[in-house]
Amino acid sequence: MKKVLSILLVAVAFVGCEREVNVDITVPPCEDGNCEGAIIKLAPQARGPVNRGDMYAWIDVITVVATDDQGVDYGNEFELVDDNSGEDGFYLTSVPTNEIIDFDASSTSVLNLDQGNQLNNATDSQTIESIAANYSVYAEYQTENTVSQLINYGENIVSLDMTTNNGRLVSRFSKANSLQDYHSVLLELDVDNDGSYDESVYFGGPGGMAPVAYSVWNDATAVSGSERSFKCTVYDTNNGTVVYTRDNITETIVASTSISNEYVVGLDFVQLSEVEVLFSWQVWNDQTGTDETEDTTSPNGLDCSSCGAVTDMNFPGSYSLSGDSVWEDVNLVIAGDLNLNGHTLTVTCGNVTVSGNFNGGGTLIAAGDLIVTGATQNNPTIHVNECL
Repeated sequence: MKKVLSILLVAVAFVGCEREVNVDITVPPCEDGNCEGAIIKLAPQARGPVNRGDMYAWIDVITVVATDDQGVDYGNEFELVDDNSGEDGFYLTSVPTNEIIDFDASSTSVLNLDQGNQLNNATDSQTIESIAANYSVYAEYQTENTVSQLINYGENIVSLDMTTNNGRLVSRFSKANSLQDYHSVLLELDVDNDGSYDESVYFGGPGGMAPVAYSVWNDATAVSGSERSFKCTVYDTNNGTVVYTRDNITETIVASTSISNEYVVGLDFVQLSEVEVLFSWQVWNDQTGTDETEDTTSPNGLDCSSCGAVTDMNFPGSYSLSGDSVWEDVNLVIAGDLNLNGHTLTVTCGNVTVSGNFNGGGTLIAAGDLIVTGATQNNPTIHVNECL
């Protein structure tokens, strides 16, 4: 009998696009009580190199980590290839059944050119769009939260949200029409915005000098909140005098965002004429801290101040209590029915989501909310939103 676990890896990525990798777990038939082996398969199946398909061109290697409560990792690494020499999917082998497995994933990025905060010259025909297109995106992704999944017989789905802290800045500098042929511009770059300039290049002057300067910053150092700054100095090449200086032109990396800045340098101004955003924005979460002067014990005894990071605990089918049960620091997500069977279920820090029916009798105590898609039956006692 074939059983399936699907894992969806959803990348928060550029241009508002989402990519999904479907992972199937095929479980061999349970014969003679031997039910310990499972195969995690990313449809249809593969070992080693995997065809890229419609996954982002900058993703190089995907690492899936799947660990049990003893720290044993059943994961694997999968290299994406572009020449169709690989397989059409992925799978992991020997994952135990009837155990809770913690799933995480990460990816490395292809970097085919030096994109580490350098200054370069260009021609007038090299637009900011063509400059940006000449450099592949560098972005390494990680799962936002570990997902704990009970692996058992039946269809299961695990969803991993992939996010990146990397961003990109593409900056192009050119001369304004108000400047004469004998004016040249010295462009300087402070790569870490510490007040000292590390790179410099001239553009726009006579004698075959390049008319444009640009810089692309998108490597491992280009992470959210990192800054750089530019300084422009306009010279009269007839006598070497400085006719205009503008410094502290500061740019900041935004996570999962590519920002293209077009600067036009003239007498008494540096005009920023275009900002083009290529990545999608990640969600910004505002949270209110706990007032430590207040009593943080809930009406039914939950210590609301002791909660740590909350992750999803997924049950692919129904969940039935055989005794009182306490779940700490998890959101309980049940694909089937929740059956209390006269016992008490306590969720100390999270929410409870039931896609099927919620059956008593018994008691539910939860720090967060209760969402039931089906019917609530047999009069369970419900204490929810204890910590809200």
